[in-house]
Amino acid sequence: MTQVVASFQVDIEHLHAMGVSDPYSPASMEIYRSGKLNSNERLYFSLWGSKHLSSVSFEAKKKVLEAGVDIASAYFVVSGSLLAIQGDRIERLGPGSVLGLAEGLAGIPFAKTIVTVTPVQMRILPLTRLDRIIPTLPQALREIIRTAVKRTLGVKQLPEGSL
Repeated sequence: MTQVVASFQVDIEHLHAMGVSDPYSPASMEIYRSGKLNSNERLYFSLWGSKHLSSVSFEAKKKVLEAGVDIASAYFVVSGSLLAIQGDRIERLGPGSVLGLAEGLAGIPFAKTIVTVTPVQMRILPLTRLDRIIPTLPQALREIIRTAVKRTLGVKQLPEGSL
């Protein structure tokens, strides 16, 4: 029996109602600086507007990632709906979801198959960029990242040589 076990997305309709129309407009920047956004909305806004990330679009009913693949890039969902399928578990994903980051940083294959439900726009974060940055971070920050990756993956230990 298939079951929907989780759902995540930032309410972009709420952002639009607040006046956030694009990440570069003066009105959007003022809302960002105002403190009215919660942490998920702030992260969404920052990644959505990052000039360091490229964009990619997928049509509805397309496979984005397949279980068992090695991750070279993480994906940040800007708009659209997706399903994450792992065995008989299904998660609904939407704007603000990040795919593959924890697995890529840990150096382990992706555990889920991701399929678009509607047309989807995403930003791409090549993990090679992070691989160059992480060793330069202070030890305490690297440990925070390690802890977050372990929590996201639900593991007690990361593979030898990762992070």
